[in-house]
Amino acid sequence: MLVSLVSLLALGASSLAHPLLEERTGSGGCNADNVLRLLRATQRLDDSIAFCSQYLDLPAITESAPVPTATNVVTVTKFQFTTVTETFVITETDVEFEKLKKRCTSTSTTKSISTPGFILSTSIDPSRLSSACGCLTIPLTTVTVPATDLPATLTTSFSETHTETVTDYIISTETTTITAPSLILATPTPVCCRNGADEPAPFDVDDAYYRIEIPFEAEVYGLKSNLVFASVNGLIWLDENSQGNYWYYFTDGDTNGADLPLGQDDLPDVAILPFWSDLFINGGKVQGIYYQIDGETITLEYVVSAWGNTDNDYHFTVTLSTDNKVTIKYYHVLESSAGTVAIQKKSSDDAIVFSRYGTSVAAGLTLEFDTSAGTVNSV
Repeated sequence: MLVSLVSLLALGASSLAHPLLEERTGSGGCNADNVLRLLRATQRLDDSIAFCSQYLDLPAITESAPVPTATNVVTVTKFQFTTVTETFVITETDVEFEKLKKRCTSTSTTKSISTPGFILSTSIDPSRLSSACGCLTIPLTTVTVPATDLPATLTTSFSETHTETVTDYIISTETTTITAPSLILATPTPVCCRNGADEPAPFDVDDAYYRIEIPFEAEVYGLKSNLVFASVNGLIWLDENSQGNYWYYFTDGDTNGADLPLGQDDLPDVAILPFWSDLFINGGKVQGIYYQIDGETITLEYVVSAWGNTDNDYHFTVTLSTDNKVTIKYYHVLESSAGTVAIQKKSSDDAIVFSRYGTSVAAGLTLEFDTSAGTVNSV
């Protein structure tokens, strides 16, 4: 065969200036010679185009298939433990992609051209054949290069542990046991500042007195009243109209007045002194003055300390009624010489004195004052 493949490839490559070869005519264009007419013959045009495309080694238009995409998925797993220490484990997955690899044809090409028989049977100069092929309108072949498969997924897992320490606050409660005295009254009512008889006093009480209204008229030394007043300092009186600084207590040489009877101008006219001294109620202690009414009788119960002390130093009851009598019972006496035990009516110069600075008053003693007869008896 007279056609040189290498020289033909060079000629074909130099004649291409556009993706599609256009028919050329005129000077420097296509010569409508017998070779061109041979190739253009209708019955063999398809074979001629296929031959010339290979003969001229026309390039194919290369298109790339769409690159597959993937979604980056992060999986978070949370573990929560219902313990004092809560641990959270977070697992994350990273998705990475390899570089897309382009599938290309081999650079070493062995070209095999199928030459139609009508060309093989004709002796054609290669330059005329190249020129004639160049004058044909030959569509370029489109070659689609497929993308690679989905990229490999590189999975990197890591665990992150977050520890949260929960601190339990333990509130320690200290219980203080307060020993309440055994009260004599079956249904006692405190005269002040609390609901129950077994509750401790909310604060210290010194030199105070309280008013109690009763459903009958108590009578002492002929004075009747439904109002009874009780002082912390061991002093009781009737009648709201009485005047004076009733929280005082009397000692020898006190500038407030002379000894009983008939002394102490600041005392009420009718004064009942079951144990007149400097007495005190300690806050936080079950101490105080209590009372109970039974028919036409009122009984007051004292549980108090000597001033400056915290023990239940003095414990006694005082009962008033409508018969001019007063009954006093002693359950605990710290120091009998520390107080005065008496009843007086200063307006009539009457006084019944049992104990003043030395006469024995002790636990278990019961005294009955009869103000009509002017007597006091131990019973």
